[in-house]
Amino acid sequence: MRRFIFTATACFLLSGASLFAHCQMPCGIYHDDMVYDQIDQYVETMVKGVAKIKDNKFSTPAERNEGVRWIMTKDRISDDTAQLITGYFLQQKIKPGEPDSIKRIESAHKMLFLIVGIKQSVDFKSVSDFAEEWEKFKLMFHFEGYECAMEQKEAKALLEKQKAAEEKEKAANGNSKEAPDAKANTAPQSRGAKSGT
Repeated sequence: MRRFIFTATACFLLSGASLFAHCQMPCGIYHDDMVYDQIDQYVETMVKGVAKIKDNKFSTPAERNEGVRWIMTKDRISDDTAQLITGYFLQQKIKPGEPDSIKRIESAHKMLFLIVGIKQSVDFKSVSDFAEEWEKFKLMFHFEGYECAMEQKEAKALLEKQKAAEEKEKAANGNSKEAPDAKANTAPQSRGAKSGT
């Protein structure tokens, strides 16, 4: 019976872990913008969380409950963000031997260190320092006007489709315009003759 419970528990835990696993291959499903949005949301949540905790008087049971819930949320989301930075950027995006690898690793490490500070305090400066480093870090991967490979592929397909539709329309209009063009060539002469009389 113990073996069955152990096996069932192990299967449950392993299957649960695979549900939350992140693809470690460049499959195109996960892309920078989605991860950026998650970490941007983390910064916004931390600003609100720190404000709520600092403003809380902890004098009533409801206030204490709210304060504890914000502290737990702050810790949980900080851990999730640290995991995201580690799993997505350090394990996948920052590649050994690239020109900016050292600078990117140092920045990622600084953000992980700042997350610990956010968890340990209710100081807006910790959140502000993280947000500032995060903005610098994003620019190491993106630049203004950047589109990820999937977006570029979709945009290219859309442009090709639009171009084909325009060419088809031109061809259709070209065939129907041949007769009017022939009339148009003779029309000015007749108009000229009419206007001259």
